[in-house]
Amino acid sequence: MKYLFAFLFIFASLPETRADSAALCSIFHVKKVMAKATARLRIDKNYHCSVSCMLALKCAPEDVLMIGILKELKDAVGPGNAEMADLKADILGIDLVLARRAKTDQQCLSECDLYY
Repeated sequence: MKYLFAFLFIFASLPETRADSAALCSIFHVKKVMAKATARLRIDKNYHCSVSCMLALKCAPEDVLMIGILKELKDAVGPGNAEMADLKADILGIDLVLARRAKTDQQCLSECDLYY
């Protein structure tokens, strides 16, 4: 846990990549986005893709990727199942926003449904 706080402190002190991005933007939005994704999804990779996509609509892609990496690191050292496939699904969700294939939360959910 102390490593997580140290990482967040360092990450929060990095320069912002765009004006509307705060280093902890993903943490601020993650609960609301997770609630939307879990309301309809049952496949883990679809969940990762959808959550990352919806977060990338609100936050800098770098922030969203860091949250995904932190989640997998937590799973690796705690009671979870760290998988590289989860990170690939996170990256796919982010890419959907960067490629402008998803511009709304609903489009994120629909696009991720095509893959998982």
